[in-house]
Amino acid sequence: MAILVASQDTELIDRCRRAVSAEHQLEVRGDFARTLERIQSLAPAVVLLDAGLLTSPIEKQVATIVAAGRTARVIVLTQVFQEDEEIALLKAGAKGCCRRGVDAESLQRVINVTQSGGVWVTRTLLPRLVMELRRAAAAQQAPTPLRSATGKHVSDKLAGLSVREREIVRLLVDGATNKEVAGALNISERTVKGHLSNVFQKLGVTDRLKLVLMVRGE
Repeated sequence: MAILVASQDTELIDRCRRAVSAEHQLEVRGDFARTLERIQSLAPAVVLLDAGLLTSPIEKQVATIVAAGRTARVIVLTQVFQEDEEIALLKAGAKGCCRRGVDAESLQRVINVTQSGGVWVTRTLLPRLVMELRRAAAAQQAPTPLRSATGKHVSDKLAGLSVREREIVRLLVDGATNKEVAGALNISERTVKGHLSNVFQKLGVTDRLKLVLMVRGE
């Protein structure tokens, strides 16, 4: 079985080597482009992806790796734990998320769990995941939402947003950052944040992920 490690951190790479069994073929790539190129020819079973190689929002590049790897189980190693980021990575197709400082023994368990078809997440994230799953189930049972003039599904609350607020929501659902939204609409990031605060208040959500899940009906 081939395992591809994407990192420039020699200490992290060494821990990855110690976490992998001797019968496994392990290769290392030091940048995103070479990782993407090699994953298509090697067809690894597991990809250990150092988030330090990625640029924000990292979930977009993770989704690219997942698509290129097809059946590969992608495990992302991040510097710190952030709930919204980890959920975004799971939605992008990652099968595991853990910290870059994970020891070799623990990393071996992560690899084994994901390789056997499971998903490895930070334990403290489980309550949030349960909540999101319940929300998804409730959304599936909800009545068919209204349609806007452009054919997009919107709820009564979304219909109450201003035109500018709807534009911002549309861009966020498509994966844009605050900076990208500001550039697309020719406004400042501060203005974007102000509109988002109004949107969150009107829709009764507390962050971007909940907003996106609400709009997508997930």
